[in-house]
Amino acid sequence: MDMLKEFFRDKSAARLLMIAASALLFVSQFFYYFDDVDKSYLTYTHKGSLTGPLSGNSELHLDLSGRGIATGWQLHPQAYLILVVLAFALLRDDIANNRWFGRLGYWAAFILIAVATTPGAPFRANGALMGFVALLMALVAALMNLFRRKSVPPPLK
Repeated sequence: MDMLKEFFRDKSAARLLMIAASALLFVSQFFYYFDDVDKSYLTYTHKGSLTGPLSGNSELHLDLSGRGIATGWQLHPQAYLILVVLAFALLRDDIANNRWFGRLGYWAAFILIAVATTPGAPFRANGALMGFVALLMALVAALMNLFRRKSVPPPLK
């Protein structure tokens, strides 16, 4: 129990919320981000020729790059590095209490979480929905940090 108290000591609410958002992002990578079963589509375009579809001004295109069922780790290879950077920056007191991190670090963490959740379909798959919630939590944490910094008066000289 003392270890848990030690973890929460001297951490702002914004920092704890950003840590929770990073943890939720980590968990969401194990769930599906896409659950589509269709892997391709066929399109036909006609470029306005008067001679018909066989004149050479028409185009038939088969796209096989569609994604089927995929977890967050499969879709976001950049998430490995992003989660390590976030853990290092948010869990180290000397980095998280730095003046520059307080000014720009929370917004950088929000952008990194956004990069780690893209692409995703938050209303079709559970992992993407959890990643979207983590992104919203990171936005709230960055705003909380901004308002906390604005409300604290500068030190007297």
